[in-house]
Amino acid sequence: MRKIMPLFLTIILIVISSCNSSEEISGEKEEAQIVAVELKASRISGPAPLAVQFSAIETTHVNSDIDTFRELGYHFIFDDPTSGTWTHSGKSKNSQIGGPISAHVFETAGVYTVKVRAQDSEGNFSDTSIVITVTNPNTVYNNTNTVVISTNANVPSSPDGATILKNQTSWPDWESGKRYLLMPDQDFTSFGNIDIYQVQDLQIGKNGSGSDPIVAQVNVDRGTAPARNWSARVAISDLNSQGGIKIPNSSEDIYIIRGTNTSFYIGSTVKHWVKNGTQEQANNLIWPSNIFMYEATNTAPITGFNSWVLSRGFNMLGTELANPAQHNIRPAYLVNAFIGHNLFYNAARAKHNLKLHSEGILENENERLVKNSMDSASRWVVIADNTLGDGTNQNNGWAITVDPQNNSRSEGVQDVIVENNRFRSDFNVETVLGGRRLTERGNSSVGEYKIITSQNVSALPASWDGPYFVDTEQILPESPEL
Repeated sequence: MRKIMPLFLTIILIVISSCNSSEEISGEKEEAQIVAVELKASRISGPAPLAVQFSAIETTHVNSDIDTFRELGYHFIFDDPTSGTWTHSGKSKNSQIGGPISAHVFETAGVYTVKVRAQDSEGNFSDTSIVITVTNPNTVYNNTNTVVISTNANVPSSPDGATILKNQTSWPDWESGKRYLLMPDQDFTSFGNIDIYQVQDLQIGKNGSGSDPIVAQVNVDRGTAPARNWSARVAISDLNSQGGIKIPNSSEDIYIIRGTNTSFYIGSTVKHWVKNGTQEQANNLIWPSNIFMYEATNTAPITGFNSWVLSRGFNMLGTELANPAQHNIRPAYLVNAFIGHNLFYNAARAKHNLKLHSEGILENENERLVKNSMDSASRWVVIADNTLGDGTNQNNGWAITVDPQNNSRSEGVQDVIVENNRFRSDFNVETVLGGRRLTERGNSSVGEYKIITSQNVSALPASWDGPYFVDTEQILPESPEL
């Protein structure tokens, strides 16, 4: 049984109205679409592994009273049937049904036609597609564009023509347009941190099979914020990073693929530079954008959060986070984010598995950063198909919290969907909502499901408290056909 514990709760059970794809009239004139689905991709080409966020938030409806973010159902197909299933949710990686934001990692070269259907409660829909071209990294990084690094003289299975660095005791200079492969079953921690700075089109991963190479820490543009030419299109895969991953400054398309990482911090220094840096720095910075964490593992006890995030276009997929001293993941500012198919458990006492808030209530999600523009609200986030708790008693009483940190902070969150999550442990409260246009639907619990709304909103203007759409009807479209 679901139990709702409101502070100032208005429950709205939604009966959603929508429409059809376009039709021809008398064979001459095409009727205006009732549902007009729009699909955008964060990237449309690049070498494998290529991580792409897909957004249909600009979909429109002939009835302007319909909120197409939450009142339509979306079905994404990624044209990647061999991609398998998610470990923690058991669902196919080749599709996502629910909200209008999703993400996928293409690990095999090929041309993929990604499709989406947007549908209303009356069964009316429209479909569209976008083509994603994934190239073979052995071709992109051929011959000396691949560098194999080993602590000894043993370098089996190295790509033909690659530069071979044997018996190494330090890292090479990381260069744009290169792929660096570390030998498996080796410990590179004595080399110091992997420090990537103003590098583009770079891959660092594992050469062949075996246990993941052990490294000290991975830093992307850590230090003085570059006002231009920051790191972009960087893939870090299959590494055991003892000190975690730090992406504190402006960067774009940074992918953390599998591996073990004790923590994952994004955007922390951008906040500092905008508040305290020079005018030029602040005016030229952007939030880290299109950052992916895919099937990574972060289970070793740590002193802070597993993940602390300020980002636009953030995606966490199939990752396991456990045993932090605070929250498993704390997004302090998100715009356009998909957090799905993850496993979060054993957060600290009086903390949360997932704590989403923001930096303020300014709605400037489509603008560049400018000096002192840190007071922005979080928006357009889908939290779906995650598993909360591991079936045992949890230290934390709350699982998913989407609201300000407390009653004295004006931190706005809006347009967030919490759907189809499984709460495997019995929490005091499974879902907490405090903001506006926040939706909860399709979630399940091993015990009595409990939800609180209007939490920690005293410092927000009244217009930021609700509406809340609790236990709403889900629209589950059939697969798109094009």
